Amino acid sequence: MEYLKRRLLEIGPQSFEAVADEAGVAKTLPRKIVYDPNRDNPKVGTVQPLLDYLQAVDRGERELPEVKAGA
Repeated sequence: MEYLKRRLLEIGPQSFEAVADEAGVAKTLPRKIVYDPNRDNPKVGTVQPLLDYLQAVDRGERELPEVKAGA
């Protein structure tokens, strides 16, 4: 969970919905992971697609989505 929180904070909240879309998870999940203290232990199946996506970005296999200004 620390990896997910750190990477999402690096990406920035303006990109949370776009990242969620790319990863195929609920649009609210990144925000909940970062800001909800009760989300420290979600089910693996809930966060695995997001984890897989961010790791693929780190390996250079995927790119972060472009976020338009004001989005």
